[in-house]
Amino acid sequence: MLKDSPHGSVKELSPNHRLGQLIAETGWDSVGVLADRVNRLLHQAGSRRVIHRTTPYKWLRGHVPSGPVPALVVRALSTALGRDLTFDDVWVHRGPTTVTEVIRAHEGLDQPWDITGLHNLLQELDTVPARRVVLAATGTVLTTLAWQSLAAPTPRLIAPRKPTTAVPPSALRIVDSLVASAQAADDREGSSARQTISMSVPIIVKLLQEGDYSPEAGAHLARSLAQVCQTLASMHHDELAAGISQRLYLMALRAAHAAGDHALVASILARMSGQAADYGQAADAVQLAATATEAAAHAAPSVRALVAARKGIAHASARELDAFEASIDDSNRFFEQADLQAEAPSWAGHADRTELDAIAGRGLVILAAKRTADPLIVLPRASELLQARAQTPLGRPSTLRPTPRSPLQPGSSPAWESRHRRRRSRDRPHPVADRCIHPKRHVATRSCLLP
Repeated sequence: MLKDSPHGSVKELSPNHRLGQLIAETGWDSVGVLADRVNRLLHQAGSRRVIHRTTPYKWLRGHVPSGPVPALVVRALSTALGRDLTFDDVWVHRGPTTVTEVIRAHEGLDQPWDITGLHNLLQELDTVPARRVVLAATGTVLTTLAWQSLAAPTPRLIAPRKPTTAVPPSALRIVDSLVASAQAADDREGSSARQTISMSVPIIVKLLQEGDYSPEAGAHLARSLAQVCQTLASMHHDELAAGISQRLYLMALRAAHAAGDHALVASILARMSGQAADYGQAADAVQLAATATEAAAHAAPSVRALVAARKGIAHASARELDAFEASIDDSNRFFEQADLQAEAPSWAGHADRTELDAIAGRGLVILAAKRTADPLIVLPRASELLQARAQTPLGRPSTLRPTPRSPLQPGSSPAWESRHRRRRSRDRPHPVADRCIHPKRHVATRSCLLP
């Protein structure tokens, strides 16, 4: 209500008794617990905003926070009380910028893995609410979708019953140019180009929903949609928008499955594994890496090399040194086969020595940070592996950007060899050639961490 004052009419806020009653019902010892839970949700949504533990007292006096916080308060209270609450159950009024919808990344995506399910998800891509907070999913709700993508049969993509748009070969060439432009913009400009790239999604969606195409052309469109969604997901991951990124990865996974492109499915699952590792979900990362490995079983060697290298990241995040080394060994082996077998898909053309070494270098950094391996040994090696990628000109395609990539090779610089040979002879009376010592069990393991 309005109240007169010497400075004019001001709005007098009414206490929010609804919020107070709900907090009391939770049994929390202070309102600061609510702030803690909202901060956790903000982090999952990729926001850097932090709510002070005393801020909920302002809400009790009638203030309504801006942006997504009111919806996250509703979500936090719903979870604590074990029942669904609406926005109006918690708040007396809302502001002009208030976000009212909060979902997990997987919510609404539990559709059949057939053409009907795909078209349902296309509607989701075509009508994304502007004011929505997407929280990252973890655990079985995420990994189950990954395993389902491998088990479900590939649908036969056919045109709608009453198509309204022709899809000639020229249209597919235009779509290909959109995909190539999206990837080039990502490599050149990074996440700042995501708004521009997102404009290509409705074009491909419209062709799939309304176009007159053959099953082969339908698979072509679905594959293109998967690549654009994967690119956008990587961009949002760079911006720490974990929930949106994960939802786009899941959309890309559906489209790649519909296209019958197992190599692309493997790439998406491997990137999802890397995202889980970045957010400390090591168990999810290992599970997702396992699904990526299975999906890539018959892919080109360069794709398998990339997937194996990223699997190494998952094992590094889980502090599994032996599994990390085995993954890097696999990546090296597949890379050596790359020139002898099938040509890689265009989106995997960057899987060269530099790319793979950088992924491996990142894995070593993770192992050192978690004290799974001796930092004095592995960090100089990681620096060498990452150096070539750091010197690569801007705009070169990469799966890495904020992260590194793959295999450890025996060859290293003479200076590094000499320095560490002296260290080994000084610290160990009986040096072990081509082997390293596991810091936890003090036993020799395969040589992947030493040159």
